[in-house]
Amino acid sequence: MPSPAYKITKAALNSLTVQYALDYKKEGFTIFAFAPGWLRTELGGDIAGLSIKQGAQASVEKILGTGKEQNGQFIIIKVKGWEKVEGRHQYHGGNVP
Repeated sequence: MPSPAYKITKAALNSLTVQYALDYKKEGFTIFAFAPGWLRTELGGDIAGLSIKQGAQASVEKILGTGKEQNGQFIIIKVKGWEKVEGRHQYHGGNVP
């Protein structure tokens, strides 16, 4: 289970993303944060849903394919079937505003 410091840091990053998005919107910048997904790394373990290559490819696609409508959002790269997970990891779709 993530520690309080981890949760607070993630919340701070989301808030900072929104602040930068608001500050630089007039200059034409689109600023967003994203999670590359649960990757099979030393941290993610062997049961993670995405390979490092899949996570990298999806990250590049998000960066190149994101427009002004995602300004200030937190975008999550998901594995197909993630929406069926129950419990504390359940995800109902969409990006975090």
